[in-house]
Amino acid sequence: MTNKWISFIKFALVGVVNTLIDFVVYALLTTIGVNYILAQWISYSVGILNSYVMNRKWTFERKEKSSKREVISFVIVNLITLSLTSFLLTVLYNKWGIPLLISKLLITIASVGINFIGTKLFVFTTKKERGIHI
Repeated sequence: MTNKWISFIKFALVGVVNTLIDFVVYALLTTIGVNYILAQWISYSVGILNSYVMNRKWTFERKEKSSKREVISFVIVNLITLSLTSFLLTVLYNKWGIPLLISKLLITIASVGINFIGTKLFVFTTKKERGIHI
């Protein structure tokens, strides 16, 4: 199996953990009456904190210290994903009438590919991989 597939499988496994964290926090927040979009932002944020640590250390095996560029890139990729999922959550739930937790599940599945590509191409890369030669 190639390194790209191994990275994707690890990313997917981390994603499962992140999703479980995200769903538990989301369900708890919406159950106690927090607005579903605010709950989405909070629960997703908790999941991405876990994502950064696990993907950095395990999936992409970065040994060096985190850089500002890496952290900022990670935040940007995840803000784009979060914005997209918030929009899609509103469409599925408000416009199409799909139950909230089912809508959440559908948008989570859709966001995995986008997030992997963004993370792989823009976050956990070396200068050489980005085409920067010093």
